[in-house]
Formats: sequence, C-alpha cells, structure tokens
Amino acid sequence: MTEINEIKNSSINFLVTGKDGTREVMLIGLKPGFEDRPQYQRGLKREYEQCQKIDHPNILKYLEMKEVAGYGQCIVMEWEPSRTLADYMEENHSAEEQKDIILQIANALNFLHQQGKVHGALDPSCIFITQQGDRVKLLNFRLRYADRLSEPTESMKFRAPEAKDGTVSLDARTDVFSLGMILKEMDLGERYENVVFGSSAIARNNRFPDIDAFLEAFEHHRHTRRKTTGMGKGGANSKRIVAVVAAIAALAVVVALAFFNRDVIDTEKSQPTSEIVDSTERTEIPTKQSDRPLPAQETAEPTQSAAPANQTYTGDLAFLNELVPQMHIDMDKIYASSKEKSVIQTKLSSYYKGLRKALGNKTEEQFAAYDKAFMDYRAKKDAEQ
Repeated sequence: MTEINEIKNSSINFLVTGKDGTREVMLIGLKPGFEDRPQYQRGLKREYEQCQKIDHPNILKYLEMKEVAGYGQCIVMEWEPSRTLADYMEENHSAEEQKDIILQIANALNFLHQQGKVHGALDPSCIFITQQGDRVKLLNFRLRYADRLSEPTESMKFRAPEAKDGTVSLDARTDVFSLGMILKEMDLGERYENVVFGSSAIARNNRFPDIDAFLEAFEHHRHTRRKTTGMGKGGANSKRIVAVVAAIAALAVVVALAFFNRDVIDTEKSQPTSEIVDSTERTEIPTKQSDRPLPAQETAEPTQSAAPANQTYTGDLAFLNELVPQMHIDMDKIYASSKEKSVIQTKLSSYYKGLRKALGNKTEEQFAAYDKAFMDYRAKKDAEQ
C-alpha cells in the first residue's frame, strides 16, 4: 500500500485509503485490540459475504477480502479521491447541486432496499462525494463501536429511533428517517419542510413508507399547491369561501382535540414486543413490494380488521380512499390498547396530529375532509365503548 490516508473514526474499524499497486482502494479492518477477537472477525467476514454482490454506481463496491501486510484481515473496496458529505456541506454549493446529491443517495438506498438490504446507520460521514464530478459513493458498511459512548453524537442524530434501541427489525423507513435528517441538515428552504417532516417522524408509521414515496414528495413539492388556472375570479373566490367555511369546521375539531393534547407518545412503542434485534446486524427486508406489510399493520393484533370506508371520495379528496381504511386500522389498535379513556384520548391526539402533519401541503378543503373522517370514526368507536 502506498499514498496511505487514514479516515479517522471512533469505531473499532479502521478505514484506510491508498494505492494497492496501480488501483486505488479503501481498506476496512479491525483496530489494534479488536483484531484478535473472534466475534469481530466474524462480523467483518459477515459484512463482506452479505454485501460483496452489491453493484451500483453510487455505492462503494466490495472487491475482495484478504490479508494485508501491516493491517491484517481486510475488506478491500473500490475508491477514488473523495470527501465526506459532511465536508461537502461545508462548501459553497447551489441548491440544485445539493438536490442532485440527495437524489443520488436516494437512488443508492432504493437499490439496497430492492436487494432486501437496509443500511441502518446512514449519516454524512459514511457518504462520500468524489472530487471529480461530485458523484455519491455510499459506504455500505456498518461500523461497529466498543460501546454506546463511543458512537459520535453528530452521527446519532441521523439514526432512526428503532436503529438506536434495537428493539424491532429495521426496514426501509429506517433509512428514510436518516435521509430526511440529511435533507434537513442541508437546509434547502421552507419548500422542503413537509418532505423532512414526512421522513423524520419519531413514530415510523408516520414516515414515508419507502424511498419511492420520499422521491415523489421530494421531486413534486412544487406541485402541492392547489391550481386555480382557468377559473374566473368569481369562481375562485367562491371556492375559497367554501374552503374557509370547511376550515372553520375543521378548527372546531382541532379545538375539541386540543383538550387531550399531551406530550407526543410514539404509539408504535406502546405495543410490547418480544423481538430483540442486534442493531449491528444487517437487516433483510422483503424484495417484493407485495410482501412488505403495510406500515400501520405490522403491530396490529391478528383479530383486528379495517372497517370498510362508508363512502368513496373523488377528485381532490381521492387520497382519502387509501388513507381512511388504514386510519380505521390504526384507531382500532389504539382503542384496543387500553381500557383507560384518558390513555386512549392521549394516543388519539398524538396520532391525529402526526398523521395530519404527514399529509403535507393539502388544501383547507382536503384537511377538513380528513378531520371529518377522523371524527366520524372516533364518534363511532366512542359509541361502542
């Protein structure tokens, strides 16, 4: 190895770049004090076996695993001169250039998910941007730490809650959270606030379900406002008056719910689980879209079923045809979770606010329709208690 450069980090793994003959490579191995421990050696080998076939232009490719003089057993990866995303964000780049970086990261994650993999530890320190061409090269390697205190605080803020506590299996929404936090760190302006919120909700049921949904929101944020082109002035005003009246009705709903507002409770964590997962392990996810359970169904009791929607929505309210049945499932679960009315009302309030914010830039009319659907079903469930 020549032209050696160490990428400093606080994990048990070293990252070294340099030239192996004529090719530029990155070496990943175990730091002194950890290199002889069988569990860490197995972990290094497992990373290589699970990721060696991943081949995507925005992901650093695994080349081989071999003994390297002076470094011991190492994973050898492709490399070209790059800086981390953290360093890139300190440079003066335009909004369009930064958006292109987000798209490249999203494409890399989408590919991983299609292969049944979850990164689970995404942050700016493991995303490299090439010096030539500003191309993203994602390090698809899970750095390991001797203990929780060794993990850098600046990295932990990008980590989804479920990846921190290790109590549930990770899925695509784990990486969506990290990508949303990276977008937030880039600070591209208010027009992306709803995308950030839809990505980085604490309760993963309130996040975008996958990278495709993230990209849809990210790429079409400009088109979320209601269009009035072609309407006469009187028609536009009349429609706005109707929307304002609907908004006033919605406000009454919000006021009623405000009585029960407390600190936000992660409804997902309120359900007990017996599954304990090592957060340092790679997580497999279904490779077929149809095999993945709907987000809000994954912790529902087997006896619960969605109440059928009692109406069909059209036009601008068509989004409710998919949302309302799933909302019924979630509310069924909340009502079944406790016999204490105060506990149920707190969870309902938290769920209502989280889902309403996740809807993003809807019109007053659309929000009013959502509020009505929520309150109608809530009244039905209260009557059954």
